[in-house]
Amino acid sequence: LTACPDWERRIVARESLIALPPLFPEVAAEAWEMIGGFQLVDVTGQPLVRDASLPWSKDFVQTVFGAEDPETGRRLINEYFLMISKKNAKSTVAAEIMLGALMMNWRQSAELLILSPTKEIAENSYKPIRDFINADSDLRALLKVQDYFRTITHLGTGATLKVVAADADTVSGKKASFVFVDELHEFGKKEKASNMLLEATGGLASRPEGFVIYATTQSN
Repeated sequence: LTACPDWERRIVARESLIALPPLFPEVAAEAWEMIGGFQLVDVTGQPLVRDASLPWSKDFVQTVFGAEDPETGRRLINEYFLMISKKNAKSTVAAEIMLGALMMNWRQSAELLILSPTKEIAENSYKPIRDFINADSDLRALLKVQDYFRTITHLGTGATLKVVAADADTVSGKKASFVFVDELHEFGKKEKASNMLLEATGGLASRPEGFVIYATTQSN
């Protein structure tokens, strides 16, 4: 169902490469309504996400969030791979999706994780999240921001979103419901990376609402 065998034609025609519409359109629309309202403070004019995003970004966000069955809480598609070229706002998309997941999460004390290969890349994902929150009074009232720990806590559910640089200690014992693995190709340079990723995503086995997104940069 998710295959896109006519990808070449779609590229030439400037059509979406996401062949499958959201499984649950109402959930998808709710997610985009919220995420589209985040403010991009580092863009000229400080537009909202919905006004500055290319169509593929909206398609991807709606596909991810629209895969959760609102009646059962089970996500019918829980693994995604995103590969885009440089300077196409991959870190911002990571921030949008993971902050959106923190806001829409219903599990008490859930863990959300952005796993980056280096501290510098971790900062690239964390800063947009912090900026989204600081620009919105409603988000500021609901979320606690701890810059030193790169951690956001939802004061209603107790759920936490952490942005971490990857090593065995940072992911050991994690029971994350939602995971975004940034710059996947860089993990190939790390010793025991496969064990680290397995540890980071292992919590999804008991959290049917969760997802893992692997993101990487398109090669030259």
